Amino acid sequence: MACLWTLREVMSYQPLQRKLFSVLMELLRPGGTLVYSTCTVTLAESEEQVAWALQTFPHLRLQPQDPHLGAGGMPGAGLSEEHLKLHQRFSPMCCAKETNSITGDAILTSDLVNLANKDTIGFFIAKFKTL
Repeated sequence: MACLWTLREVMSYQPLQRKLFSVLMELLRPGGTLVYSTCTVTLAESEEQVAWALQTFPHLRLQPQDPHLGAGGMPGAGLSEEHLKLHQRFSPMCCAKETNSITGDAILTSDLVNLANKDTIGFFIAKFKTL
């Protein structure tokens, strides 16, 4: 499907997402939670959007996510290492080791991530809370 998209169409997503985000901010109450998620691996639609949101809406704070199965964010959008650790990015490069709480057996979260990535171009998640 990605091969059918034009460059103009792909470039239109970031401004559209910012408009949607701005409208959501008008609806979000103080102390409210907003989860921003995309099905892409581009910085423009993921980390750059988070950097823009934090700069545009100073009352927003990134929050930890539970469970945290994905890799952290990618550098390049001007976000701190601490901010990047709060993102979840799902791609074939994600790999961490977890333990099954019942059996004690090792579970590779890369197995879970690889299952989540079948037939996708990747996913990105950031969780915000308003002050």
